[in-house]
Amino acid sequence: MKNFAQYEKAMKENTVLKGLVKVVQFDHELNTDVLILDLDGTKGMIVREDVDLEVNWKSLVGFIGREVSFIVKEIDRDNGVVICSRKDAQEIMKNIITERLTEGEVFNAKIVNILKYAAYVEIEGVTGLLKNVDFADDYTTIAEKLKVGDSVNVKLKKISSNGRLIFEAVEKFRNPTIMEFSMFERDQVVFGIVRNVQPSCVYVCIAPGFDALAPLPLTGEIEEGMKVSFRITQVRADENRVRGKIVRIL
Repeated sequence: MKNFAQYEKAMKENTVLKGLVKVVQFDHELNTDVLILDLDGTKGMIVREDVDLEVNWKSLVGFIGREVSFIVKEIDRDNGVVICSRKDAQEIMKNIITERLTEGEVFNAKIVNILKYAAYVEIEGVTGLLKNVDFADDYTTIAEKLKVGDSVNVKLKKISSNGRLIFEAVEKFRNPTIMEFSMFERDQVVFGIVRNVQPSCVYVCIAPGFDALAPLPLTGEIEEGMKVSFRITQVRADENRVRGKIVRIL
């Protein structure tokens, strides 16, 4: 246990350290999942509740082989274990990273989890959300182009009311397409992606960088990121606007 002295010092100074996750297991004594770290021959442990500040991971298996930041919470000399917290380290790093983001700094973020409408990305251990609408100018989703472990350059878009960092891609992706405003005519049915859902209306992307307005459908649950058939009911060329309605969820 020769390394305990350095970890005691780190605990007193609240220093952010890094370690490699070697094992994920269920601890029967603690009755929870834990990450086991190899700290140069010393055993480190992070319990589930201390794994992440933002994300409630269904499974911790994805942390295997990842280097994670942590602070030392406690040292269990009897069992030879350093009790760590990644969540508390994220809290410390988040203040530093947020300040740099607010000043306009661009970061290369790693994708750590992909959802239907967005992806969680990580910057130096700090997690934030990159939505599909902030990744691409058209209806391309993150899942169609990237996978967990890939990187993307991001900048800060906003900080949500609950303190979550919301990112946007520095260079938004755009697929080559034939779709443009001059093609739109009344009664056409076109492909679209739901971009924004409001209490009484929906914005549907039907061309790169172009959203059409539709009333909220009376039946069926509409969510951001859904693919839909969209019937055009009105084209206002002088205002560069299109209105219509959602015909079907694809």
